[in-house]
Amino acid sequence: MQEAKKPNAAVVAVIIVVLLAAVAGGAVYLLNRQNETGAEGQTNTPNTSEQTPETPSNTASYKDGTYSATGSYLSPGGQESVDVEVTLKGGVIESATVTPHPASTTSTQYQGEFVNNFKPLVVGKSIEDITLSRVAGSSLTSGGFNEAIEKIKDDAAA
Repeated sequence: MQEAKKPNAAVVAVIIVVLLAAVAGGAVYLLNRQNETGAEGQTNTPNTSEQTPETPSNTASYKDGTYSATGSYLSPGGQESVDVEVTLKGGVIESATVTPHPASTTSTQYQGEFVNNFKPLVVGKSIEDITLSRVAGSSLTSGGFNEAIEKIKDDAAA
């Protein structure tokens, strides 16, 4: 009877490393894919996983009216800002606009994507519940928007 040949240890090690790299690469790909909703080459629809609840909460503590504020944030291209205007009624946002002030071509793209996709995430919602993290692939613009919303909350507090 012939004795079975033992596999070369170096070949086995290479195979294990390749398999681990493939599994890790697949996991990274899936995580990035989930985090890039609305990125270039994909449909520019709002990321519905970040919508605020449909039922407004704590709506009585804000005065009705139209309020505006500027929010800023730091991007790789420098300091950026957006102007935010909302109309409140009973603490619920009835309308909202964002005016971008990009400092670079990249910022122009991301702020534009934000402006084109943020409204379904805020209109009809309680201002108390609004905190956006990523809208159509734009995460930094959301920071400026959130800063402006906090200023508006302070201005509109009853």
